[in-house]
Amino acid sequence: MAADKKRQIAPNVKMAKVLKVARELFVEKGYYNVSIPAIVKASGVSTGAIYSYFANKETLARRIHEDTLADFQEMFNERLVGAASIQEKLKAFAELCFDIAESDPVMMEYMLYMKHTEFMTDTSPICFTEPFKLVRVCIEQGMNEGIIRKQDLFVAAICYTGVVLRAVELRLLCVVNRPLHEISDDLVANAWAAIKA
Repeated sequence: MAADKKRQIAPNVKMAKVLKVARELFVEKGYYNVSIPAIVKASGVSTGAIYSYFANKETLARRIHEDTLADFQEMFNERLVGAASIQEKLKAFAELCFDIAESDPVMMEYMLYMKHTEFMTDTSPICFTEPFKLVRVCIEQGMNEGIIRKQDLFVAAICYTGVVLRAVELRLLCVVNRPLHEISDDLVANAWAAIKA
């Protein structure tokens, strides 16, 4: 009976489980310290099934990377709907980071700590991905409109995202013991104060 249940698991459910477990293991142990057998053991998905989806561990890692960034971008786009001002758009980025840190800390840890270029040499650092490019576009637009102080664009982006991401990091490390949404207004105000004209 148990064997029949295993066979009835939909392929997309198996793949989702493999991706979730592998990302957790990569975050916990590091890419080089995780093997396909470890992913098999933790996920309960057979070696054959994993290799039917992915040629090797690198293709699995690439898929996790692409999916994580695509998910973040999709969530960011959803939050940008109705955000009219530059300040509201940047606030949407900050609050998304805070919410992910609370609801899916593994995803946030992956984005903050994984050294993707060690095992995927053709990928950009996280700061050059679409969500972070969009933050820079907003900041540049704010400079052009005179609401953000004229300065080096990357310095301004570091000043804004630095407040946000350091708060996330300290929450993930349990240094900040309150949920980030409880202190979000102060964090966002401080991030904005670091760049406003």
